[in-house]
Amino acid sequence: MLRRTRWRRTALVLIVLSAVMLTTGRWWPGWYWSWRTDNPVRRGADLAAREGCLSCHLAMGSQETANPGSRWGTVPSFFRGNAMMYVTSPRDVAHFIAEGHAPGAAAAPAKASGPGSPPFRMRAFKDRLDAGQIRDLAAFVLAADGFGFPSEGPVARGAELSAKFGCESCHGAGGSGGVLNGRSFTGTVPGWIGPDFSDLVRTRAEFSQWVLDGRSKRMKTNAAAAFFLDRANLQMPAYRGALDESEVEQLWTYLQWLRVDAQRTAAGRP
Repeated sequence: MLRRTRWRRTALVLIVLSAVMLTTGRWWPGWYWSWRTDNPVRRGADLAAREGCLSCHLAMGSQETANPGSRWGTVPSFFRGNAMMYVTSPRDVAHFIAEGHAPGAAAAPAKASGPGSPPFRMRAFKDRLDAGQIRDLAAFVLAADGFGFPSEGPVARGAELSAKFGCESCHGAGGSGGVLNGRSFTGTVPGWIGPDFSDLVRTRAEFSQWVLDGRSKRMKTNAAAAFFLDRANLQMPAYRGALDESEVEQLWTYLQWLRVDAQRTAAGRP
């Protein structure tokens, strides 16, 4: 009798939870998805948003905020090939974040004002963030910058296509994922370097279907998947007519390069 009562209570709890999750579209607690898709670039992107970095540094576009009187005249954006205009190596990025200036450069006066003084001054974050957080922020800046990408070949052309069509505005810098997507299954847009990609894209042919038609045939015929894909605020665009198969192949090569690079970084290998 006691076992039956416990079973009924458990069943009731499961029914209530199922109803709540069906209503909200969140089938797992947020912490589960955060853990599942955790990576340094994603953590850095979250820090950049939380610490206000993106208010000055425009993340995924080439436009820059004017900063008259500064060394460069603008606040540098986090954009392809841009960061290395201000530093000379990846290690310098972490130094810039920690100290508020590049190695060898003088720190901006704390209360500079008047003619010729730039309105924007980089703050030193070494007393606000720990070493791990600074490394994560640097990883995000380098990913958004595209540092380390091959300069030519299919990977480079795939990266150019990704920037041209704004793919990483939704899929995250360097495919790191985590961009909020209300009413979707996980609450975020899936990245390219985490396990969600392997679940959604099992083959090269499925990747082509996602890019050209906005959804794979497998997802179209899966009622549960179609339900959540249809109700999500952000949906995958269909690029048929805008991209051809050779360009899809270049994007595929770029994504595979990012996935291998992410695994190498996670293993601590250069």
